[in-house]
Amino acid sequence: MLTQKLGGELNQASPGRAARPLKILFTNLVLRGRSGTETLTRDVVLALRRRGHSIVVFAPHVGRVAAEVRATGTPVVNSLTDLPEIPDIIHGQHTGPTLAALLRFPDTPAVFVCHDFSSEHDDPPVHPRVRKYLYVRNTLRGRLVDEHGISPSQVAFWPNTVDLVRIGKFVPPRKQIRRAAVFAYPDSIPFTPILGRACAARGIEFNPALLSSLSDHPLRRLRGVDLVFASGRMALEALAAGCAVINADRYGLGGLVTTKRLPAFIQANFAIGALSDAPAIEAIDAELARYDAEDVAAVADHIRVNFNSDRGAELIEAQYEEVLAQRSWNTVVPSEENIATSRLVETYLQDARVYDPSFIHRRRGTNISPAIESVISKLIETTDRLTHEIHALRETNPESAPISRRNLWRRIRQRMRKSRNNKQERR
Repeated sequence: MLTQKLGGELNQASPGRAARPLKILFTNLVLRGRSGTETLTRDVVLALRRRGHSIVVFAPHVGRVAAEVRATGTPVVNSLTDLPEIPDIIHGQHTGPTLAALLRFPDTPAVFVCHDFSSEHDDPPVHPRVRKYLYVRNTLRGRLVDEHGISPSQVAFWPNTVDLVRIGKFVPPRKQIRRAAVFAYPDSIPFTPILGRACAARGIEFNPALLSSLSDHPLRRLRGVDLVFASGRMALEALAAGCAVINADRYGLGGLVTTKRLPAFIQANFAIGALSDAPAIEAIDAELARYDAEDVAAVADHIRVNFNSDRGAELIEAQYEEVLAQRSWNTVVPSEENIATSRLVETYLQDARVYDPSFIHRRRGTNISPAIESVISKLIETTDRLTHEIHALRETNPESAPISRRNLWRRIRQRMRKSRNNKQERR
């Protein structure tokens, strides 16, 4: 029943395997961190290999996730120049690498997957050999169709999926919430102190920073946690692991994910479009009160059956087959000019001279210096921490006078001065 509510495109893929094994070229701008497209690439590539396909991943910037992909037996390259075999299809993620692949292999059709509404990296390349444009959340359809004039017949919804092997066995939820945590990378949710106070009011142990920027095996940190505040791919992973999820990120609060609300969250990819409410203790408390262990288990079961990476590979394979069936052009062998132009694009991508937001904003005269941006970021972080301390002091000593704004800013300046002195001493 739930699956039927998720949209027609989700159900169009036929079961079974492709008519023949395909040579697939995957592209992604980076493979060195834990962003959504990086972990998605790792998981879907492995699932496609289980279905018998041969895959090479191209990423101009490589690191630890590239090593994880290589460990599965999948080649990863940061240049297309020396690839000897022409792929059957290009699976394009991020504009620059997709363009480099189209230039390098002028005979190969492509699908392009749009993951973000505002990022320059996801600006869809309107090209005659990009035969299908996929979007991972409903708002992105507007970027493809309305902003770029792509025919609605060329676009389709491709939902996010997760690797159940990596997630592990389902852990049945507890009857009551004992432990809650923010399952997001640092600074992703700016109203963490409010979440903490709402949990404390219900006697729930709260971890405001389950992950660090260097966290390895982030899913292991979910052990013993009953509920997380998360968005995007991390929300989907936590649900599959058996955690309750209250959808939240820097844009606001989306609420508790339930079986009734799951189709809307899937369509929004637990991101923009779902997060519409301002974070307030009363609103958070109302969502905590909705917790129901049986419903959490039902959501987990549905995610594990319908949104695992093997299902994602089956759906994308159907899109490949549809594109290959439309082939109507003559065979073209890559020329020296094709290869040289592709290499130039790669060089610009590797040197961050293309799609570098700071460069683009400076060119437009709208960007602040990195030093000021760093100070502002630390100032926001310090202000949040001090605000939490102030509320804690007021709760323990209600009769005390409130801290004045002058004193608050004095403490902030002292912290910033101390941090600056520490940096000078290290130099």
